[in-house]
Amino acid sequence: MEESVMLLTILLLLPVILSCLLWRNQMKRPHNGPKLPPGSMGWPFFGETLKLYSQNPSIFFGTRHQRYGDIFKTNIHGSPCVMLTCPKAARFVLVTEAHRFKPSYPQSKERLIGPWAIFFHDGEFHTRMRKLVQGSLSLDAVRTMVPLIEAVAVNTLESCCSGGGLAVNTFHEMKKVCME
Repeated sequence: MEESVMLLTILLLLPVILSCLLWRNQMKRPHNGPKLPPGSMGWPFFGETLKLYSQNPSIFFGTRHQRYGDIFKTNIHGSPCVMLTCPKAARFVLVTEAHRFKPSYPQSKERLIGPWAIFFHDGEFHTRMRKLVQGSLSLDAVRTMVPLIEAVAVNTLESCCSGGGLAVNTFHEMKKVCME
């Protein structure tokens, strides 16, 4: 009995120990690629995702900005990423040297939103899709939609309040709002 417990413990701990050793070895090994900014990649597989969700995101990014500066690396949702916290760096990436950078998003976000979302693409396809959507999101189009959206919101709130204090089924109400 005691031997089986010992064997089970070893079998459970062995993968954890091996993954930590491999991760530690990977972090110590010099990389030949481009130099990354300072920062922490967090735990293997999880990165710093748990820290991000266990506190206010503003605090999470604020402490990293204080510790590492305007540009730092991190690992969110298992995806290594570089974060920019100053307008000058963002302008450099988005305008001056945009051709050198390709935005990427975590697989979890792609699964949640869907692979055909506009910001998952670049090049000609992205340009065509943006032109199709841009008209409906122009300032004039949004101005004409605001009274309609406001009327639907007011009607929905009135119907929720007229329920006599009963619980509101938000899924049902959101479905009604989307279909009006």
